[in-house]
Amino acid sequence: MTDHFCRFGIDRTFAVNRDVLEKRFHELQLQSHPDRHVASDETRQDRALAESSDINAAYRTLREPILRTKHLVELYGFPISERKSVPSSLLMTVMEAQEKIAELESASTQREKERSMRELYTIVEDLEGQRETIDAERELIARKWDSRMHPNESGELSKQEQEELGRMAQLMSERAYLETLRISVSAARQGKPAFIQH
Repeated sequence: MTDHFCRFGIDRTFAVNRDVLEKRFHELQLQSHPDRHVASDETRQDRALAESSDINAAYRTLREPILRTKHLVELYGFPISERKSVPSSLLMTVMEAQEKIAELESASTQREKERSMRELYTIVEDLEGQRETIDAERELIARKWDSRMHPNESGELSKQEQEELGRMAQLMSERAYLETLRISVSAARQGKPAFIQH
């Protein structure tokens, strides 16, 4: 896995200095931009194009907090994609959302539709609240992590570091699931197809 932090010469932290990141991005792009290599041979031009593309991808990842968090935990061996099961804390909400979506789709009167819409709105509000709770815990873990030095490429993580990254990966998985569920419920409220995946 490419280490975008290393490419940009910055520490593996959940928070980054946006000004430093942007400055480094422009420096890297200046060095590798394909326009600087138009007089070079085709191999060098292709390499410059690939480098420029990689720098753009790294920059997009590092400037977005959610993508940056995902990248950081995965660099340390905590892949979020492996945590695909429905979080137990959301099972009841998922079942309730599925039931309300089915009720909305089968509603035969405007009054039934309006009732289902209100109930789905309540579910969306609940999901927003759960996401805020997850984000608050994520920020707490991130501040703890960022307050200490950590191994970049080699070196053992402490038990506490492993626990923090494991919990962060779990929170990111739950957050992604919440967002999918929220989008699904919102789509149903707008009369669009709603697919709740789990």
